[in-house]
Amino acid sequence: MFLHFLQTKEQKETFLELAHLVAGADGFVNRNEREFLRSYMAEMDMKEGEFAPSGSRELRELLAGVTDPQVKNIFFAEMLLLVFTDGDYNDEEQGIVREMQRIFEIPEEVFQTYRDWVIRVDQLKIEGVKLILSRR
Repeated sequence: MFLHFLQTKEQKETFLELAHLVAGADGFVNRNEREFLRSYMAEMDMKEGEFAPSGSRELRELLAGVTDPQVKNIFFAEMLLLVFTDGDYNDEEQGIVREMQRIFEIPEEVFQTYRDWVIRVDQLKIEGVKLILSRR
């Protein structure tokens, strides 16, 4: 949704590495998460063989180079969208999101604002699907 704001290849690759880490946090990447990962690459104008997640970096190491406040906000918002996409905000995903919150120094009230926004976005998507599929 906001990935077109990422400017550098490093930002894009860091984001994708993070997205793969979050999507696989529960040990399984479901269909919706896979679609999100594909759409991320498309949004950033990256082709399928251009990036392969290493899976070797820890969260803190991944995020250490993210210093721009706007980039932090993009990473955080997009990760919340990802973890809520499958309707199962599990303990592993919660742990990663909370660790991101600590690393990025995001206050609790700001976290709640992001979370509420993500829930509303999801509700709007569901409403849109119902509108499209209704027989009027």
